[in-house]
Amino acid sequence: MADDINKILGSLSYLFGTVVVIECFAKLVSGRSRIPLYIALAIIIVGPVEDLINAFIEKNTIWRQERKFYKELVNQITSIAFLILMELSISEA
Repeated sequence: MADDINKILGSLSYLFGTVVVIECFAKLVSGRSRIPLYIALAIIIVGPVEDLINAFIEKNTIWRQERKFYKELVNQITSIAFLILMELSISEA
């Protein structure tokens, strides 16, 4: 049951993230502000990019002992990238 709930929430997260990113790109095309671009990039980085990197870490047998370290490192780096992009959005608003 926990796996089913996790899958549902993960799917909803990707769905809402996709909607926001599409809206951001639509606003970017129709306007002159870079704010929608920053928001879209932030969502892409902390969503699918982070997931892809973590999946690569999980599948890599060389890093078996250091897996937790690398996943935490990815989490911290993507969080910093997210915050930088949010700061750019705020500073441009």
